[in-house]
Amino acid sequence: MLNLRRFAPIRNANAPELVELFLVASVASVLAIRWFLALTGYPQIGGNGLHIAHMLWGGLFMLIALLLLFATLGRTMQRLAAILAGVGFGTFIDELGKFITSDNDYFYQPTIGLIYIIFIVIFLAMRALRARADLPPAAALSNALTLLAPAASGRPDAATRQEILRLLSCADAANPVVPLLRSYVGAMDDGNAAGMGFYFNIRDRLARAYGRVARHRRFRAGLLASFTLFVLAQIGMVTYLATAGSAAQLAFNAWAQLASSLVGALLVAWGIWRFRRSRLAAYRWFARAMLVNIFVTQVFAFLDAQLAALAGLAVSLLVYAALRYMMEMEQESDAS
Repeated sequence: MLNLRRFAPIRNANAPELVELFLVASVASVLAIRWFLALTGYPQIGGNGLHIAHMLWGGLFMLIALLLLFATLGRTMQRLAAILAGVGFGTFIDELGKFITSDNDYFYQPTIGLIYIIFIVIFLAMRALRARADLPPAAALSNALTLLAPAASGRPDAATRQEILRLLSCADAANPVVPLLRSYVGAMDDGNAAGMGFYFNIRDRLARAYGRVARHRRFRAGLLASFTLFVLAQIGMVTYLATAGSAAQLAFNAWAQLASSLVGALLVAWGIWRFRRSRLAAYRWFARAMLVNIFVTQVFAFLDAQLAALAGLAVSLLVYAALRYMMEMEQESDAS
């Protein structure tokens, strides 16, 4: 019987990458379902008064993911379960509109905006997991043993072996098990690449390629010019609405997008003012402006325009990624 008084959860060191896989699979499944249904004219599975909603298929995928976690060990199975759970959750949450409206309206306009908010919350949870990078010695040893369990039956891949050794280096060296495990793992030969590792390999290659582009001086100059134009455009829009009398015709979503964009423009303007004194400080203010855009402006954009707002979100994410990279480059330059 479960004794809740003695329940002491051990943090999974692989949680951030598993949440990332879950989130990517969820977003991809929502987009794929919406695209497929629109392409095929919204077909229905069933007949004679029956309709098998795709929410049920989402539940099936999540059930399979849970059974995999219950029945197996190892990073590969965890990654596969995270992907299946993400597909299932995306398939499930896509029908949110049916269950928050009295007439079961799948096309309820705010649905995509609400789904976006849910994904934003998951993303923030992932960032919180990444922020807690340090593991206590006992948790580090537990995670190393968890990774070692399936690897003991064969040769682990190089990445898994290195991760086990890293975790053992964080464990208590006074524990007699730690040096034995370190010697055992160090003597292992590298095996084949772990399953599901292809996603992280592709992601890292794209990140390195994007970093090479972001490092270029012309890219930085173009980014600064773009932010300057953004500020001028927002000021021009507010001035037009104030003088033309069009403000009264705007809906609440439009007002919210405009107000949050203006806040972002003010943050950008302050960053431009700080650029000559400190590029790092300027990039930080630009990044804050992009976070306002991603977490506030885009929420109302999705509530208003639904999937048509994807392009704006993609641009915001790319710009934010470039800013984060340039901030890291400036910090390394200041440190040297």
